[in-house]
Amino acid sequence: MKKWTIICTAGILAFVLSACGQTAVPKEDPITGEKEEVVVKSELTAGEVMKKANAAAETQQSMHSDMEILQTLEMGDEKQEITSTIDMDMILEPLAMRQTMNMQVGGEEMAIEQYMTEEGFFMKDPQSGSWVKLPDDMYKEVTGQMAGVTESPVDFSMYKEYAEDFTFEETHDEYVLTLEGSGEKFSELLKEMLRNRPAGTDEAMLEETDMKVEKVDLQFTIDKKTFFTKDFDMDMIMTMDEQGKKVTVTQRIKGIVTKINEIDEIKVPKEIMDSAQEMYQGINQQ
Repeated sequence: MKKWTIICTAGILAFVLSACGQTAVPKEDPITGEKEEVVVKSELTAGEVMKKANAAAETQQSMHSDMEILQTLEMGDEKQEITSTIDMDMILEPLAMRQTMNMQVGGEEMAIEQYMTEEGFFMKDPQSGSWVKLPDDMYKEVTGQMAGVTESPVDFSMYKEYAEDFTFEETHDEYVLTLEGSGEKFSELLKEMLRNRPAGTDEAMLEETDMKVEKVDLQFTIDKKTFFTKDFDMDMIMTMDEQGKKVTVTQRIKGIVTKINEIDEIKVPKEIMDSAQEMYQGINQQ
């Protein structure tokens, strides 16, 4: 399930980069139906806003994010629900991260804390409460994957056919982009995202997987002044065939991004470095 979270989050960022030609309309209150008063209406098109947001993202070196994730996996009479909250600080170059993730699975709770810096990759064992230091190769591997995301150009042509599916609204200080869709073309887009995710995906596996997007609702809020993406909200329902059985995956992700370019350093606390036990130390020394 964690894999699907990573894939879909990356997909959100990809959707934001697609081009669209209409100018924004005042945002409508979902309850009252009243349109918000916009003092100075923007003349930018959705495509222009997206390109500016893409350019702004390239200047983004650090951030804090808070995410809430609700995932449900159903197969026949079996049903599993996973609720997660993620609190994360990240610096892109050199890659550094502090993350706390709280998960609830089947009535059981688990907290995962980790630091990843040039000093090493440290994780707190949720059962014992002690810290372990993961192999250095894991830091290098994750760094390489992130480099693929931040340095590779985005293929805009992959998203052009979805431009007409976006609605484009604005408030006094924000742009709001919304996409609601379902059907085969969104299934094909999801497969394309899987092919282009950092770790790569087995091409044969994708072709053999009967994957369908039953519903996808996305919403992004972009700051009018900085063009940084402030928050996103995603609902997705997709079905797959697993050994002849239908699997339904429902996922809801809400994310807020703050402190953009305000985090200068992430350090592993000394007490963690001093107490952490090496993981797979014996294997690495062979």
